[in-house]
Parts: sequence; C-alpha cells; structure tokens
Amino acid sequence: MDDVDLDVRMECLTELQGHDDRAWHVAWNPMKPVLASCSADKTVRLYHYRQSEGERSLTFEHLNTIQTGHTKTVRAIAWSPSGRTLATASFDANIGIWEQELAEDEEGKPNYAVNTGEWECMSLLEGHETECKSVAYCSSGNLLASCSRDKTVWVWEVHPDADFECMGVMMEHSQDVKQVAWHPTEEILASASYDDTIKLYIDDPSEDWFCFATLTGHDSTVWSLAFSPNGRYLASSSDDLTIRIWERVEQYKWECVKVIDSIHQRSIYSISWGMGLRGTNGDGRLGWLASTGGDGKINVFEIQAPSSSSDSGARVPPSHKLIAQVHSAHAVHDVNCVTWCSRPGFENLLATAGDDGSVKVWRVTSVGN
Repeated sequence: MDDVDLDVRMECLTELQGHDDRAWHVAWNPMKPVLASCSADKTVRLYHYRQSEGERSLTFEHLNTIQTGHTKTVRAIAWSPSGRTLATASFDANIGIWEQELAEDEEGKPNYAVNTGEWECMSLLEGHETECKSVAYCSSGNLLASCSRDKTVWVWEVHPDADFECMGVMMEHSQDVKQVAWHPTEEILASASYDDTIKLYIDDPSEDWFCFATLTGHDSTVWSLAFSPNGRYLASSSDDLTIRIWERVEQYKWECVKVIDSIHQRSIYSISWGMGLRGTNGDGRLGWLASTGGDGKINVFEIQAPSSSSDSGARVPPSHKLIAQVHSAHAVHDVNCVTWCSRPGFENLLATAGDDGSVKVWRVTSVGN
C-alpha cells in the first residue's frame, strides 16, 4: 500500500431495517433525496433523507415499500439519470421498470415531490434465461444494460412511455456475469464475470454492440466494477482479494496500472468510486474509492493521479491512501454492496447493504470537523 493515513472518520448515521431477508443492493436517487434498497424478500424499500438548515444531522424516513411482484430475489436496482424511473433486476430472470404515479399541483402540472404517488411497474423486460444479477442506466438515460447468470449482457434502448427495445445481446463471457457498469460520460459498457475477466463494449453504428476489449489479470471471480468520476480509470474487485485499477491509454485500449492487495481477508463484493469531499480537481485528486465484502470491512481510499511521468517514459500509476476504515460494519454478516451518494453536498455519504437485512448510511468527514 502506498500509504496509510486515517485522517478522516466514518460514522454510522443510521441503520434502516425492514427487509425480511438479506439486503443485496442500495442506490441513491441522483436527483432527489431518496435512497432505495432491494432484498431477497422481493421488495424495494424507499427512504427520504432530510438535513435541517444549519444542522449537520440527517434524518431518514421510510417512504414506501414496493411489492415488486418478482417471484424471486431482487438482486440489484438502478435509477435513471432523471431520478424518475427505477429498474429492478431479479433472480426470476426479469427486469422491472418502475415509475411513480404523479399527482398534479394547483396549476395542473406534475408534482415531483418525493412522497407523492404509488409506484407502478410500467414494463417487464424478458429475455434472460436465468438470474439477472445487475442493471444499469447510461449517463444519458437512453440505454439500459443488464446481465445474468446465463452468461449474457443485454443492451436495451429506452423509448418514451416505458418502451424498451433490445439493441444487442453479447455472449462473450464463458460464465455467470456479475455486474455491468457504464462509463460516466460515454456509451462504453463494462461487465464483470465469474470467468475472471472484464469485457468492454461499444456500439458499431453499422453493425451491433460488440466487445472491443477483454481485461485479464484477476485470478478469480470479478465481482464489481466502478469507473472513476473523470472516466479515465476503471476499478475492479475480485474473489482473489485484490482491487485492480485500469487506465485508458488509447481510445480502445485499457491497461492495468495498479493492484491494491492485502486490504480484505475475504471476497471483495462491491466497490464504488465517488467524488469525495475534495473531489476531482486541479490538485490531481481522483476521488474516493470504497470497498467492502465478505469480511464485513469497509475501506475508503483516496486516489490521486500521478504528478508526472517517470524518467524512463514508463506509465506512472495513480497513488492510493487508506483514509477511513470500519470493521464489522454489519456485525458478523457479509456486506453485499457499498455505494456513494452523487448529489451535490452529499458526496461524503455512502450506504451499505448486508446479509443481516439492514441498510446502513455512513458519513465520511475530516478529523476535527
């Protein structure tokens, strides 16, 4: 490890209970103060958070529980960039598309307040043969990606009125596909698999979606992926107990430039790369990378871009520093997901979901604040 400097603290703000089985995933609404969680109990729970003016305290209130109608576990959820649509990926092989019934204000216009209207399933996307493991919207909201235990990755085009068209089915992986993730600004899709590899895909206007790169180096299942906020780097976590950071060195070429190891004692199930308090700015900071997994530990690293190239001309990797750590985040239970909040002013919040069925919200602050 480049450095260890626990110069920030991580406090648990709240524990949100209510799921009757393990909590698999959490997702912050990008536009509204809403946090969603999903579970093996087949439900999605929605929470509204509020910060009183002039106060540091945050309060979380249960808004709604969506009885999804999925016949098996809801494994993952994803908000559209507008924050108005929620996608659910289930072990029943289907993807649900959910929107909230909107009340009207006094002028007859839609009221987008967080606590109005029931959630309805507007569309059910079918096609995967078995368990859906992940779902993700691209930054424009025009595309939705999904992956499955059936070894495939699907790309769906989003049309008005919750209409979706399959634009491509990629069958590049030889095993279960664990997660899909979009580049933050471009329509580049990444997938992680039980076959120990990462695949990268783009759309060929004259052809179809295709895999343009396969990233190898992990020695076991790749569980999770996270692009850096600036899109130059991609982080991956694995059953081999390492995090790898890949750099985009050419338009269609990515190389592993860093391996972070000796940080977890069991599988690293989830990583999330956020802006952090100090963000991505001129001093080279690339944000905060959080990791969690089967050992119940949460690590937060500050990632910094190299200041200059080496004398030999070799590529210099970004540096990393462990700035916060929590042991036994969900007591003796595995932690299945960690996710940073992206809303301005709340970038130092992260949420976790555990096998204990609970969701926890954490705040990372500088020591002395």
